[in-house]
Amino acid sequence: MFGYVRAYKPEMKFKDYDIYKGVYCSLCKELGKRYGLIARLTLSYDFTFFAMIRMAVRLGCVKFKNSRCSFNPTKKCLDCGRGNEDTAYTADISMLLMYHKLMDNIADSGFLKRLLCYIAMPYAKHIYKKAKSRQPEAAEIIEKQMTRQREIEKKNSGIDESADPSAEMLSQLIINEIECDSILNLKSFGYMIGRWVYIIDAVDDCEKDINENSFNPLKNKFKSHDYKNYCEEMLNLTMGEAINNYNKLKIYRFNDILENILYDGSRAVVGRVLKKECSCEKSL
Repeated sequence: MFGYVRAYKPEMKFKDYDIYKGVYCSLCKELGKRYGLIARLTLSYDFTFFAMIRMAVRLGCVKFKNSRCSFNPTKKCLDCGRGNEDTAYTADISMLLMYHKLMDNIADSGFLKRLLCYIAMPYAKHIYKKAKSRQPEAAEIIEKQMTRQREIEKKNSGIDESADPSAEMLSQLIINEIECDSILNLKSFGYMIGRWVYIIDAVDDCEKDINENSFNPLKNKFKSHDYKNYCEEMLNLTMGEAINNYNKLKIYRFNDILENILYDGSRAVVGRVLKKECSCEKSL
């Protein structure tokens, strides 16, 4: 996951922003507690969303307490991580995905990036084994879909087939070890979010992949006159299907934040990536 699924701060209420930032900070602390300081550098907004949607569809209570940032003790924040199975699960998933991301970079990147990945690999293997022992089923899901992804890319497949492994992976991970009123809608929601992330990442990297002669399912469309409209329509349709499934879920908390991400956040990201629009949003 790459940081595309994120809230749009200008449209958030202060209280919602504090909660959103609190989940982000809780994940950061969970990563540090479970995997060490370096693991915190892998945290992205996508994982914050992943943890929040799992917490949102559960009937049980999510408890926040006042805390302080681990990197800046003078900075106050909320913390929901202690004893929270969803932040723990999300931290494990992020480590499993980081290992496979490094493996892909070694296979596809230039010399310098490959060298950096080789240097990081001993640490990545160590934490991968630890995360896999905690989440064996999730590790199997990721391994299977990443293998499918590599096989599909070797065939230079189109966007629909290429996006399927990432979409299927997220759909399975999001429902893994969770009880929900509408598990099928949650699964479909996860599939569409995974597909949307894959497509927006392909759009973002298309020009770079062409220059580096790397695989990208949109390369053949890049110079066509309707390229931007084609991509925008795909992204809007995919997010629309995700929202349709989201609206069928029983949401117990965080609804305003999640709707901000799905409506305003996704629109802002598409504008930044596809239309190169400037954003007044500031990072956490």
